[in-house]
Amino acid sequence: MPELSENRWEELSAGLFPPAPEEAQELLGKAARSWGETDRALGFLREADRLYGTHLPVVIGFYKFLFYKGRLREAIPFAERAAAIMAERLGLPGRFEEVSPEDAPFSEYEAGPRFYLFAMKAVGYLYARLGETERGLRILSRIRILDDRDLMGIAPLVSVIRRGGREEE
Repeated sequence: MPELSENRWEELSAGLFPPAPEEAQELLGKAARSWGETDRALGFLREADRLYGTHLPVVIGFYKFLFYKGRLREAIPFAERAAAIMAERLGLPGRFEEVSPEDAPFSEYEAGPRFYLFAMKAVGYLYARLGETERGLRILSRIRILDDRDLMGIAPLVSVIRRGGREEE
């Protein structure tokens, strides 16, 4: 990938988060209003995903619903898809393991690269929460390599995971 100036990353980031189509927004709204009726809300989310599953607001909405409902295993593919959508928009390699620190300004505050790392942080965190600690830590450790300034706060999270979620003594 050619090197991009800081201003070019800002320009690129501006178009990375287009709003979802109106119908998708309506379906997300119906899902939100149906929060207490999980099956009904899931129906709206599935329809939004079927029709508009490449739009980040839909993917993120579905992820958040599953996360806050405690359906962590089901949330993982949506966090992964959000990262994959952003990776494609940024021109990053398709496999997370192949992304290098030179591919984007990961240790800065540009929206696209940060969103990509946040999505992958969610994946790592979810695996750790589900008891797949080593898998989660591998993902989080990889983020720490990409973000050498640790703006994502990976080091403290890894520390908590390694202590099994216990407070420091």
